[in-house]
Amino acid sequence: MKHITYSKKQLIANRGRVVTIRETVEDPDCDTHIRKSFVYLVSCVGAIPKRLPSPDIRLFKNVDGSSQSEIFSLRVKGVVYYKQGRDIVKVDYLHTLKVKMLWKTHVLSSGPAALP
Repeated sequence: MKHITYSKKQLIANRGRVVTIRETVEDPDCDTHIRKSFVYLVSCVGAIPKRLPSPDIRLFKNVDGSSQSEIFSLRVKGVVYYKQGRDIVKVDYLHTLKVKMLWKTHVLSSGPAALP
């Protein structure tokens, strides 16, 4: 069975938005909980910097054999500039993905993926 919850919220007088999607999948082998979150904050700036910062990307994976669980997490944080009419707009964003699997059987996923 699959359950999905979706929520959308405004931030700071319509200057930003938070979108969250939570999903739960119940399977005979495992229960999977997925959380996706998207945060955007908009502001007007005078100019686009000459050096644009690279996005900050963080990955995390943990396998716990004693509790038969696996956790995978991805976070991307960065900034995008665009021009709208005469204004230059800066959008700060944060995207997160978190997957938690609770295995009901004794089989955890295998190690790293291998190419054939």
